[in-house]
Amino acid sequence: MAKIALKLEQRTKISQIQQLTIKLLTLQSQNLTDFLNEQVAENPLLDIRYPDVRPAGSRAAEKPIDNLKSRGDSLETGLLKQLRVQPLPKKILLAAGLVIRSLDEKGFFSGNLDRLGQDYALSLAEMEEGLSVVQRMDPPGIGARSLCECLLLQTHRSKGHVPPQTEELLREHYQDFLQGHWQKLEKEMGLTPSGLQAIRAFLKTLSLQPAGQASEETEFVRPDIEVYEDEKGKLAVCSLEELPQVFFRDDLYQEYAAQGDKKTQTYIHKARRKYLDLQTALAYRWQSILTVMDYILSRQEGWFRQQTPLQSLLQKDIAADTGLSTATVSRVCRSRYLLFKGQIYAVKYFFSRGYDCGPAGDGSVSAKAVQEKMTALIAAEDKAHPYSDQELTDRLAAEHIYIARRTVAKFRRQLGIPKSCIRRQLKNSLIR
Repeated sequence: MAKIALKLEQRTKISQIQQLTIKLLTLQSQNLTDFLNEQVAENPLLDIRYPDVRPAGSRAAEKPIDNLKSRGDSLETGLLKQLRVQPLPKKILLAAGLVIRSLDEKGFFSGNLDRLGQDYALSLAEMEEGLSVVQRMDPPGIGARSLCECLLLQTHRSKGHVPPQTEELLREHYQDFLQGHWQKLEKEMGLTPSGLQAIRAFLKTLSLQPAGQASEETEFVRPDIEVYEDEKGKLAVCSLEELPQVFFRDDLYQEYAAQGDKKTQTYIHKARRKYLDLQTALAYRWQSILTVMDYILSRQEGWFRQQTPLQSLLQKDIAADTGLSTATVSRVCRSRYLLFKGQIYAVKYFFSRGYDCGPAGDGSVSAKAVQEKMTALIAAEDKAHPYSDQELTDRLAAEHIYIARRTVAKFRRQLGIPKSCIRRQLKNSLIR
């Protein structure tokens, strides 16, 4: 006999107007236009009017569009497309698919082939064959289990001239190569200095991250808002969205209301209620965008006017000071772009975590300002004795910027700057 029991629990109940408001906040211009067209198609008492071409001289008459690259197919999707067209046995296809889904964000495979195939009754030999299939795909080096194997795969598939003994160096003398034992390599491999230099020059042309070679589709991004200086010299915001105007058919409403049919009356009242909810949600959407942008302008005014380093700013700061919820601020900033002096910036660009600064650590400085300071320090360093991460940390502390060494290392990697030992080796190779 089935058991019957009562359970008491709390659930968040969101009204229809709240659901609509949340949905509209996340929609960009074209998607919002499509949504408004759907609402007009569903509600016979609504009509839509598209904006006329703006007259010359209007601020929004011309909208510069920059080309920003955004990833089209993901690396995994692209590899699976390549896999589907290959005439392979089902087990090998399955093994290759498992390998593809196990690649890390850099395109390397670091899993255990034997354990990965056990859940699907695949032998180690079948998994190795699947890995081999993936390693023959584009981009070259994909599916490598180490950096050395990645370089070998790219070398093997290189269409240009490969210096003699390159593969031998990678297979048998890789550690000596990493440590810069050039004289030892020349002696053991019988290479001339020019021959070794040719190998080193060739290897510098290869990618250290296979996924970084994946092609990206170019997508045009249209900014939603523009920041400009008004007649009084103040920073202001205007919308660049060309949204159609949705209006209510009062003539039809009055005509149906005069019929006196109860079902008709109920229907047209609901239709009017949906229209009012839609107008309320649209107004709240723009007011939220305007509130967030005004706050960003007030906090980052120095950047907009003099290109000074960004101030530390988090989404929760805006929420606390404006009364908006953190979720609303997040939805406003997500995938939204602004136009400023002919350049397009993601709204999220203006957010940055703060780090302690000042003689007593009573101030804060943004992460981008710290990165700019690090770049300047490294540019001015003695190339023969480059700064280590700890030395950079100490020099920043001497200028009252207090961050941990691991944070310095993270910023250095984000800036694409190699470690001090590699910078020293690059200096020595240039001298040779």
